Amino acid sequence: MWLRIIRLVPRLLWNRARHGRYLDILLTHASPKGIHDKPDACHQGFGAFLWFMRRFRPSYLLHGHIHLYDRNEKRETHYNDTVVINVYDHYVLEIEEVPRG
Repeated sequence: MWLRIIRLVPRLLWNRARHGRYLDILLTHASPKGIHDKPDACHQGFGAFLWFMRRFRPSYLLHGHIHLYDRNEKRETHYNDTVVINVYDHYVLEIEEVPRG
């Protein structure tokens, strides 16, 4: 997992220099460790995503894998500057367009 994340760093730095931000949305399959994950081994989140959110501050981290059967189960969590959203089965994310210029 760490090697895959490290490979992204040059492109993220380029985005920051060119656009003033690293990235807006990080899309993952698994959840971050301790956020929406479960205690069994197959559903535990990854600590690397916590580091990534602290370092690169995406606006959103969207993940699936953790099935939501109870409509009252928590779907959104804030972690620093990132909104972590479990998008399992479906989710409509509305984002205001930022003017370019």
